[in-house]
Amino acid sequence: MIEQGSEQRPTNVALRRVMAAVLTGLVVVAVPVVFVAWRNPWHYVHLMPFGRSSVVAAVLIAVPVLLGIAAWLVVPARLAWAVAVVATALALVMGWNGFQFSMGASLYGYESDGDSKVVAVSPGGSFEVVVLHYPAFMTGFDVLRIRSRAGLRSREADQDLACFAVPFDPVGPEDTFDTARFLSDREVEVRTEAGEEWTTTFDPHTLLAVSTLSHGCD
Repeated sequence: MIEQGSEQRPTNVALRRVMAAVLTGLVVVAVPVVFVAWRNPWHYVHLMPFGRSSVVAAVLIAVPVLLGIAAWLVVPARLAWAVAVVATALALVMGWNGFQFSMGASLYGYESDGDSKVVAVSPGGSFEVVVLHYPAFMTGFDVLRIRSRAGLRSREADQDLACFAVPFDPVGPEDTFDTARFLSDREVEVRTEAGEEWTTTFDPHTLLAVSTLSHGCD
């Protein structure tokens, strides 16, 4: 007679191996994707959320945890605790590095708060101007950038079209951003709350403007 436990043991081992393979596969996919998104030399818009410092920090924490669980699933029981301790230690180290990376990006203004608002679209529908807010101590910055509208291939200019410092407690009309519009498919007009108008043209291939505007961002 074949014991029930002996039939279940190979099945459990196979299941644990499959789970370990899935977790390892997640790491193999996630790490390159996040690294490419973080670097993103093409400035693809749809890659940018995956390259944010908070996402990079989360991956730095998750990688040793997932690999530790994968190893724990397949190593002999007598080594399971050792694997758990090593994985925990690596997670703490990577988590601290991720926290430092995230704080550094926040303190030195490497990224916005994640929100972008479309404020103008070109007559032909191929380009748009977006506003991104960069928080800072006792103030903030509204940054305008040009983006192409090309589906998954949409890109963002590697240049601030305009930048406005936002006072903590503004009083009356200020030299802060009010509106933007396209005068043509290659020309943009930006207006401040004080009524000042400024225009520039940009290259449709590089998305770089001929001139840029800065109010209190230097």
